[in-house]
Amino acid sequence: MLQILFHIQILLFRYQTALSNKGLVALSTPYIDAFGAGVVITAAHTIYRGEINRPQSSNDKVIGVMGADFPLSYFQKWVY
Repeated sequence: MLQILFHIQILLFRYQTALSNKGLVALSTPYIDAFGAGVVITAAHTIYRGEINRPQSSNDKVIGVMGADFPLSYFQKWVY
């Protein structure tokens, strides 16, 4: 049960951080994944409702947040 509550906190962090950084990719600090993936970093970005006849803008209505967790080992490959 504690793992599920921690995962919900991470999901809320993704949502709030992405909303406060509209138009940018928000990265978390490294943390231990609640479901056993090890140490991960979350990347999150807002999703906008766009119009067909004009380019997307950060002034458009936010309809959601998309996030993904990346194991820290993924980033270590780029450093070495």
